Amino acid sequence: MDPYFYLVIVAGLIAGASTGLLGVYIVGMRIPFIGICISHAAMAGSIYGSFLVFANPTLTAICPALGGIAASVIAALSLAGIRPERSRLDTNVGLAIVFCLMLGLTFLGIGLNQASRSEMLGLLWGNILFTDRAGTITIAAMAAVLAIFCALFNKELKVLLFSRSIAAATGVHAGFVYGLLLVLSGVILAVNLPLIGGLMIFSIVTCPAAAAYQICTGHRSVVIAATVFGMLSALIGFVVSFYLDLPTGACIVITSTGIFALAALYRSIHATGD
Repeated sequence: MDPYFYLVIVAGLIAGASTGLLGVYIVGMRIPFIGICISHAAMAGSIYGSFLVFANPTLTAICPALGGIAASVIAALSLAGIRPERSRLDTNVGLAIVFCLMLGLTFLGIGLNQASRSEMLGLLWGNILFTDRAGTITIAAMAAVLAIFCALFNKELKVLLFSRSIAAATGVHAGFVYGLLLVLSGVILAVNLPLIGGLMIFSIVTCPAAAAYQICTGHRSVVIAATVFGMLSALIGFVVSFYLDLPTGACIVITSTGIFALAALYRSIHATGD
């Protein structure tokens, strides 16, 4: 077996685990649209970052990645600044506005860069060929940072899952923890973007966590289940796409939604039995 195949498997497992864990908090806070919002910011940043390659070809791999991370972090910070208790702007409305801006910037960048249009469109769908050793190490490093963050701020995150308003009222550093979570979300979505695709990554963040919430009750069990479901989504999606020569992102999306469907069916049968 080609060693590259195993590299893809490792990258997929780590990516699935990190996005599954991230989804626990994004879905739990009822802001799942943030995944597609920040992923489009990462796409826009990657596209405009690639413009710098023309000035210095040695930065071919670096500029798009740094541009994607920078744009996603800026978008995350702007979203963190939306405070529903202090304004008439709901969080989801703010997400929609930022999404519209990033969507426009993304397709404007694709239109301006005719020479690399096919490569840029690949960011929309994801491609297994974008995986390399450096990318896998980056994905693993960010997954570790997310796990450490969740462990250090476990209490604060649990309160935020219940209510951001109550978290702020009880003295929890809600703004800081929430902002840091969004920044980490932006970076993780940016580094996983080439593998899964900007139009698809929303599913791998949402479906595994939603499936976990269907069948689990305690926070710890939800975290474990979402992480495992995320890994299974990426693993099965990668394997199917590899052997059948199908788009990677699409296979991951179908797998993750299938896992949610099974979890929802289990919940329905279990509820009927009770």
